[in-house]
Amino acid sequence: MRYIVHTLLWLLLPLWSYGQFSMDAQIRPRAEFRDGYRQMPAEDSNPGGQVNQRTRLSLSYAGDSRVSARIAIQDLRLWGEVFTMNGEPSFGVYEAWVALHPSERLSITAGRQELRYDTQRLMAINDWALTGRTHDALVARFQSEGGSRLHVGAAFNQSQNRLFETHYLLNNYKTLNYLWYNTVLGERSRLSLHFIADGYEHPNDPEDFNLRYTMASYLVYDGGGVEWRLYPAYQFGKTSRGQDISAWYLMGEAFAPLSESWRATLGFELFSGLDQMPTGEPFTVTFTAFSDLYGMGHARNGFMDYFTAFPQHTENAGLFNPYLRNAIRLGERSTLDADLHLFFMQSDYPDPGDPGRAIDKYLGTEIDLVYSYQFNEFTQLQFGYSVLFGSESMEILKGGSKDEFAHWAFAMIRMTPRFF
Repeated sequence: MRYIVHTLLWLLLPLWSYGQFSMDAQIRPRAEFRDGYRQMPAEDSNPGGQVNQRTRLSLSYAGDSRVSARIAIQDLRLWGEVFTMNGEPSFGVYEAWVALHPSERLSITAGRQELRYDTQRLMAINDWALTGRTHDALVARFQSEGGSRLHVGAAFNQSQNRLFETHYLLNNYKTLNYLWYNTVLGERSRLSLHFIADGYEHPNDPEDFNLRYTMASYLVYDGGGVEWRLYPAYQFGKTSRGQDISAWYLMGEAFAPLSESWRATLGFELFSGLDQMPTGEPFTVTFTAFSDLYGMGHARNGFMDYFTAFPQHTENAGLFNPYLRNAIRLGERSTLDADLHLFFMQSDYPDPGDPGRAIDKYLGTEIDLVYSYQFNEFTQLQFGYSVLFGSESMEILKGGSKDEFAHWAFAMIRMTPRFF
């Protein structure tokens, strides 16, 4: 890998002088103290600690008005997971795409690429996660003279090089197709419409292919001092096992600058769940727990990551998360984020000790504090501390003990230099 990188640098060096190529990097070590991260501690558990690091090197080409390209490789590791004299290669491809530009308003991108839209609830780059998220896809992007944008994307996945059949053996979507349209409705409002169709093979029957459909809209209105945001979504089709789906999601929030240095967001997220209480009636075949597809949860449902994948992380019970976020500028280079989250199950969940009784829907309260300092133009330091006050219902849903103090802290350096 080192030889390949050095060779590319020497071959492309003459072209950099013409501004056709750029090279940037990301070096992001993060130390974490864990004593309640993702799961409340037990009476006999001990705190954990680790340092993980992501290193990326990206090469971009944009010298030709009709063609652009980008290649990004990354190394992911926990400090100490390999021997100090380990010689095995560890780099992988994060991005590798080429874009054709038939006109100034149209581009067609093919290859491994980031897909992020609106609040990143349904499609996100998951930047907090060590790996991040990219897709092997073909995406056409069009922008009108008025500024409206239309994206059409498609992906077809295969797990091995086959001569016949197209059975897909990985626990991942086999097909992904989507439309995204964004437009300005007036001087104070804008709207996005998102339609996503992802297809999965039945895990026990590769001949059974099932499609799930998600429709969403994102409306932002500037009310003159308060920005109102509404994000409803509906899901239908079939699960990978062929079960009918009828699920929904709703986000609503108000964003307001309370002063020159203080901005606050008051809002909620509501994920529909599956009522799992026995009723004495025939079991319904409709799956009513909403899936957040390929979105992110870390930035929206608390930094301790109890709820980052739906419906898995709530055992199909759904979630109601009212929150208050505060962004406070402390100086020219520093900010403090202070967030409060309340967690409730959306639907009834049976008590393991008494299946005929539903447990209390209140799960817990989380407080997140993050201090950020801009060390220089391309280097940021972050320090975070979070506390979770869990309930007995959180014990049942996630494990651990509500009587133990659940907290988590991190310190991170994020360096993103541009070399050329």
